[in-house]
Amino acid sequence: MQRINLNLGARGCPILIGPGLLGRPAVLAEHTQAAGLLVVSNETVAPLWLPRLREGLAGRAFAQCLLPDGEEHKTLASAARVIDALVEARLNRDCMVLALGGGVIGDIAGFAAACYQRGVAAALRALDEG
Repeated sequence: MQRINLNLGARGCPILIGPGLLGRPAVLAEHTQAAGLLVVSNETVAPLWLPRLREGLAGRAFAQCLLPDGEEHKTLASAARVIDALVEARLNRDCMVLALGGGVIGDIAGFAAACYQRGVAAALRALDEG
């Protein structure tokens, strides 16, 4: 596993790169210590990778929000769906939004996380390639 530290002062975070990270409970536990968790993905990525993420979270409960796939869905309406999912799951400022995928999903999840309750934990972009 390769680790790159993104230096942003108090909001810095690590970037982890390597095969099989979604299935490693110790790695996920270290980086998803928030009290509540919302996984945001799309209808293409979720069926492929959500089962492995669920295993990696080792039985931890989480809410999820699945969005349609495609650049045309990078809209405020999609961000509102993520915020609605956070509200519906009754997640507070101590939660984390985890983006399972990249591109549109990462952008929407990150934007919603920044807007929700004046900002919650920085969104992770997770895509396991192995």
